[in-house]
Amino acid sequence: LKKVMKTRQLHRASRAKVPYPIVALVGYTNAGKSTLFNHLTGAEVMVKDMLFATLDPTMRSFKTEGGSEFILSDTVGFVSDLPTELVAAFRATLEEVLSADIILHVRDISHSQSEGQSRDVLSILTNIGVPQDTPLFEIWNKVDKLTEDDLLRLTNSATRLENTFPLSALTGAGIDTLINAVENKLNAQNFDDALNLTFQDGKKRAWLYDQGVVRNETQTEHGFQFTLYWSARQKTQFQLV
Repeated sequence: LKKVMKTRQLHRASRAKVPYPIVALVGYTNAGKSTLFNHLTGAEVMVKDMLFATLDPTMRSFKTEGGSEFILSDTVGFVSDLPTELVAAFRATLEEVLSADIILHVRDISHSQSEGQSRDVLSILTNIGVPQDTPLFEIWNKVDKLTEDDLLRLTNSATRLENTFPLSALTGAGIDTLINAVENKLNAQNFDDALNLTFQDGKKRAWLYDQGVVRNETQTEHGFQFTLYWSARQKTQFQLV
């Protein structure tokens, strides 16, 4: 437990320096989060059919074909009755979810208890204090296990729901649609802003250009005036530069 807590402290320190959005994978144990994580990032996260196969989150950068870049975080699998001795480690591990820009709720849609598992996950997200305005995409995973008739019914249901994506993390079917939706959502969260810097703020000015958020720059008597297009996360990270 102490090792996990120490690792979480290191994650928090490194996260403060990360200028990219964070997309967190959550879901009931064995829902297929790590398989999806591996498919997206090419990482070799341990995938096992067991409780807490992923106890400490693994974070990897991911760049879309459209050029958007974000950090993907794989978290511990949720359960309905968590052993008391693991509560602290479990909550510490889920801190990554609290700071996420988007949450991907991965469900094993082929499981007979999928609905109940989903309710458990959403309840835990509420209990740990995830902001209600955090965008949440529902991932209906393991469609490769469904019959053709069940898959058709599922797909028809998903089209009537917002931010719901049937896919197979194992075969890759449907993942491109999810990636496009994540990219569009992240881009939609950007906004125009104005900022003034002095001539002494060279490091901050360089950071803005490195992030690619500068739309226009005008030199003034005392420094520089910027028109920016950035995300709330980038604005927060700018304060640490």
